[in-house]
Amino acid sequence: MILYYLTIAVQIFCFYHIYKNRNEYYWYAIIFFLPAIGSLIYLFMKVFNSQDAQMIGEEITTTIQPAKRIKDLIEKVKFSDTFANRLALADAYFDKQEYQNAVENYQIILDGAHKNDVYVQEQLVIANYHLGHFDKVIELAKSLRANSEFRASKIIFFLGLSYKALGKLNNAEKHLRALDVRYSNYQERLVLAQFLVDRGKQEEAKELVEELLTEFNYMSNPNKKTYKTTIAEVKKLSDSIRLNN
Repeated sequence: MILYYLTIAVQIFCFYHIYKNRNEYYWYAIIFFLPAIGSLIYLFMKVFNSQDAQMIGEEITTTIQPAKRIKDLIEKVKFSDTFANRLALADAYFDKQEYQNAVENYQIILDGAHKNDVYVQEQLVIANYHLGHFDKVIELAKSLRANSEFRASKIIFFLGLSYKALGKLNNAEKHLRALDVRYSNYQERLVLAQFLVDRGKQEEAKELVEELLTEFNYMSNPNKKTYKTTIAEVKKLSDSIRLNN
């Protein structure tokens, strides 16, 4: 059974490596149809050096024993409480959806020398949103307004969603509309379109959906694969709007 999960973990790493490094597409087929042999051939031909070997080990450990990875990271932080080690621990908790532990570690980072780190701020906002701490999300966002990088889209998006959850719909719409930027923020704009439908603003929702559908026509094939789910949801929403008009 361990061998099976090990093979799956190595396959996942290889697929990620192919995508990240834009290697030849035929490798997907080789690894898919010949999981063990194909993965080994790919690793020896395209991956193996000391740095990538370490990455493979980390990926396999994370896939098979996520709790062990967190335990190891806790020990690293105890030995050396650096920004990198603390962030790795916080992200591991976040990925495991242990949001309260993630929040505690992100907050420790922001209480130190890296208080303006945008990535950590985003992660803290998202973790608090998933915990249902919507007032806290708003409080955090307000404290970031003085930061010139406050416009980080994830912070604005989850701020808008938090206002929505609290029933402050005008504030929610204001922040969600701030992310309505052509040829970007596709998932966020889909959420905005659905929000407009829910508020009875059918024509504005229809216009936004039509914009999105037009933009999808100009997408590269890799982007179409990346946003496959979003594209399907936009088309579904478009059909729903058409039926209700």
